[in-house]
Amino acid sequence: MTVYKYFIKVALKNRGIILSYIIIFFILSILNGSSSAQRETDFTETKLDIAIVNNSDSELSKELVDYLGKKNNIIDTKSDEKYMKEQIFLQIADVIVIIPEDFYEKAINKEESIKIYRDDRNIGSYQIENQISKFLSFANASYENGEYNLSNVNIALEEGIEVELVNTDNNDVNQKANTWFKFYFNFTAYITMGLYISVIGLVMTEFTDKNVDTRRKISSIRFLKFNKEMYLGQLTIASLITLIFILGSIALKGKYIPEVDFLKYVVNLGVFSLSILCLTFLINNITSDKFIITGLSTVLGLGTSFISGVMVPQEFLGEKVLTIAKFFPTYYFVRINETNINSFVDVKYELFIQLLFAMAFLLIGLYFSKARQKV
Repeated sequence: MTVYKYFIKVALKNRGIILSYIIIFFILSILNGSSSAQRETDFTETKLDIAIVNNSDSELSKELVDYLGKKNNIIDTKSDEKYMKEQIFLQIADVIVIIPEDFYEKAINKEESIKIYRDDRNIGSYQIENQISKFLSFANASYENGEYNLSNVNIALEEGIEVELVNTDNNDVNQKANTWFKFYFNFTAYITMGLYISVIGLVMTEFTDKNVDTRRKISSIRFLKFNKEMYLGQLTIASLITLIFILGSIALKGKYIPEVDFLKYVVNLGVFSLSILCLTFLINNITSDKFIITGLSTVLGLGTSFISGVMVPQEFLGEKVLTIAKFFPTYYFVRINETNINSFVDVKYELFIQLLFAMAFLLIGLYFSKARQKV
């Protein structure tokens, strides 16, 4: 087990990197736990700065403009698309609503007509769609004998409802615990990818060094045994890191484990760790440059976390962003954490895809490994 012992020894030399990642992770987890305890239960609608371009002369469009004006602050704009996008980019406007000339006819036919430019950096900007949808729903409900009854629409829109939250302490505890565990295990995706690629990748550069490779070739140790011990070393380091995250969740919120589906998080993290370990194997067979490996650990770790829902919930990400995210296992890892399941059958597709990623990374890595041996 000479190779295995040397692998572990070199890996422990990089304990500074491991500890820095883990310390940052647990600090953020503790801070998140504190903020979860102060979760808001009230909802207050926020007035947005919106600009409206009304190209329709219909009463319906005028009523819509009046309604949006009551709910938001109206600012000036121009009928210039470039100018509108600049207003959004400079955060002068949160939303710009463009009402087309044929708005009245399309509203009757229930066709989509209103164009919206929205500042995705402001999550509150999404409420403008709800306001427009609410207005059109009431308008369509009042449509009779070829015309809208806009006075009834206004009365309906001014009506409010009182919502009384039922005080169920147990449900509140469950929700807080679930939220914490989702955040905790979602964030392990970033740390796992960063740690595996940087630590295992840097260790592997010691073994791919030309002098070490030459000494291996003239030594009595067989190539198969050499690789077997090296992969066992990788698996040991990966298992230890994964185990630290699992034990960390138990140490921080162990008393809430009966309230959540803890086994789902553990199994999901195990499958995800395997896929990232195989990704690390692929990267190590493509390059042995320490600078590139360190850069990839940061770029892939942060990049996939941002587009897959680790940093920002998937429901707030654009369709194109999520389409790109589907080419990485992190997307499916987060999907499972965000899903309430009755059994693992509910997430079999996401688990299967992560295993497929692992297999693909492994096979491509083996291909590059064989190609390097021929050189």
